[in-house]
Amino acid sequence: MFLGLRPPVALAALLAAVVAVIIAVFNWKGAPVTSETFLVTTYIGLFLGALWAMYATGLVVVYTTTGVFNFAQGAIGVFSAFLYWELHVNRGWHSILALFVVVGMFAPALGVMLDIVIMRRLRTASLVVQLMVTVAIMVLLLSVVGDIWEADTPRRVPYLFGIENGIDLGPSQLPWHRLIVFLVAIAIAVAMRFLLRRTRIGTAMRAVVDNRELAALNGARPNVVSSTSWALGSMMGALGGILIAPELGLDPATLNNVVIIAFAAAAFGALRNLPMAVVGAMLIGLLRAHTGAWLDFGPDYRFAHLSIAPLILLFVVVALPQARLEVGRLAHHLRRHERFTKWWEGLIGCGVIILLAVAFSGGWLDFGIWDPGAWGSRELNSANEAMAFALIGLSLVPLIGWAGQINFAPLAFAGFGAFVYLKLAGDSGNGYWILLVGLLCAPLGALVALPAARLRGLYLALMTMAFAQAMSLIFFPHSWVLPTIGVGRQFPHIELFGVTFDDRRGFFLLMVCLFAIFVFGLVLLRRSRYGRRWMAINDSQAASATLGIPVVWTKVVVYAVSAAMAGIAGVFWATVSGNVDSVQGFDLLIGFNIVLLVAAAGVSIPVAGIFLIFIPLFNGLGNRLEDAGNVDFLVTLLEILTTYGPGMLVLGMVFNPRGAIFEMGRGFSPILPWRSDARAEIAAENAQKREPEIGELGIERPFTPEEVIAIDRRLGILDDVVPKEGYGTSRS
Repeated sequence: MFLGLRPPVALAALLAAVVAVIIAVFNWKGAPVTSETFLVTTYIGLFLGALWAMYATGLVVVYTTTGVFNFAQGAIGVFSAFLYWELHVNRGWHSILALFVVVGMFAPALGVMLDIVIMRRLRTASLVVQLMVTVAIMVLLLSVVGDIWEADTPRRVPYLFGIENGIDLGPSQLPWHRLIVFLVAIAIAVAMRFLLRRTRIGTAMRAVVDNRELAALNGARPNVVSSTSWALGSMMGALGGILIAPELGLDPATLNNVVIIAFAAAAFGALRNLPMAVVGAMLIGLLRAHTGAWLDFGPDYRFAHLSIAPLILLFVVVALPQARLEVGRLAHHLRRHERFTKWWEGLIGCGVIILLAVAFSGGWLDFGIWDPGAWGSRELNSANEAMAFALIGLSLVPLIGWAGQINFAPLAFAGFGAFVYLKLAGDSGNGYWILLVGLLCAPLGALVALPAARLRGLYLALMTMAFAQAMSLIFFPHSWVLPTIGVGRQFPHIELFGVTFDDRRGFFLLMVCLFAIFVFGLVLLRRSRYGRRWMAINDSQAASATLGIPVVWTKVVVYAVSAAMAGIAGVFWATVSGNVDSVQGFDLLIGFNIVLLVAAAGVSIPVAGIFLIFIPLFNGLGNRLEDAGNVDFLVTLLEILTTYGPGMLVLGMVFNPRGAIFEMGRGFSPILPWRSDARAEIAAENAQKREPEIGELGIERPFTPEEVIAIDRRLGILDDVVPKEGYGTSRS
């Protein structure tokens, strides 16, 4: 791994150290460094590192023993911290009792429930589905916290034994709370290391993730092992959330973002090495503490000290060795050949999208129970924001849906596009610069892809997340990038074809037309040679390389295309906002929500981003029902759908990995006159499912190709030849 003595890694580490020293020299505060102040800063850094080590330990344990990287680890800590506050502060329970109930009873029960209900069904799912489901759990838990405890209300969790009691260190005092945190973190890391390496249950945990069936044959109980892993991981997440809450306060976003630092620490240990993950957490804690104490980056880089973790994560991922080419694995069932949308079908579909947008926004549709009327300012504002996010989400279709390259940084590329447009168009609002924005954003996507293209799967997701976080903390807050101008419009209304789109409905329809153009372009691209290449590397990189496809450069190209689309969408998103907040406007959690909704719709379907447009429809219906009165139940139902709908839709990927639009299209296609293939496919499925007739018992019917491969897999004689239709042997 990168912690070895490979010359490229050693050179990169040396270069990073030199750059860090130069930055420190030019940003030194000038404060005197004494033994007392150095000691105090060091123990604060070790305390912070210990807190992050708890999260990292839970991540490593779950990933090592289940193969699933839990993005919901931070949300579990947030929920547990609020529950601890409810029991200890609001209801007056003793801190030890409340701690035992939350960490010893609630957290493991939550982990076991997640494993039984969701995670066991993801064993054979793709990495995209696994990550999206854990992100959906994170969003759902945060939504529940916001609904139950009204998270905007300020709350404090008291320190264990009080902040005044502790050990006297001379210039400062070490509270018992912080000392306990440090000792507990080290004890947990040692105990988990011993459990995984020196006990039978730990050996079974590691064996199950490598080969579940073989471990079961040797006496392991895979279901018990996976539930134990999730229970332990949830307990560590809960303990970390409770112990860090006195320092940060009960703010869900702040507490949840702590887990990003734990991601960097876990990556420092290559996601499997517990001691190195703890070392990484301590290193990040020390760097954060000493950077904040001795360096001053000025107002333009006021969040620079917070970017240490994502920068370390970027460095760790870049320093990882070249990943082996993956060979496509045979699933339990053969994947059906996908029918590509014809160009004229895509053209008709885009026309329908535009007509529906015109009809809905104009209030031309009357469903009897609700007269929508023309959209007012509230509905149009929501529609414009949702349509801008739909454009951003559409950029993920070729990248995640076709090429299988995970990207959690769509807002980073969108924000860069907004920045480029602001510098090019200025106050003119000239829309013709938008095309150049896409061309300039494409190199940024290629630049991110160059190191990421060497990797695969989870590391790629972590790198894009670290890139998004670094951009939001270092680049976007700079006053030159997105200067604040008070309450005025920072981004002027777009002018195209001699028309200034300053009307809300007109701008909405402009974005709908752009969305339709993007969709039609993706339909054509999917049928092209490049689209087939992207889907080929998703199926098997090794097979693609054997066929002569340049895998690395193919990834670079698809990243560039996605970044160009996101950059163009970012222009419209910034124009909708008018004056973008450089901090809140690029929040990583918003990017997660975009990725979630697109994944729920079906990330491989070009029209997936249209799911976001249902947000203003629900909001508009809720507003009108609320104005009408006596419909409290319906208003509450719509609020629940708006709040929990995205997360619940993504959890539906456990049962339907292809997304909602795919299943809806599959059910709708047989009624289309020209889709005889869909009707034949449904008829074949129904014939396969029917019971054998009396006296026949199905013996004379030939095996299907899927059944032949399943039997060969069971007998261990599977080869690479897939039997063609009609070549199955009879059942007798």
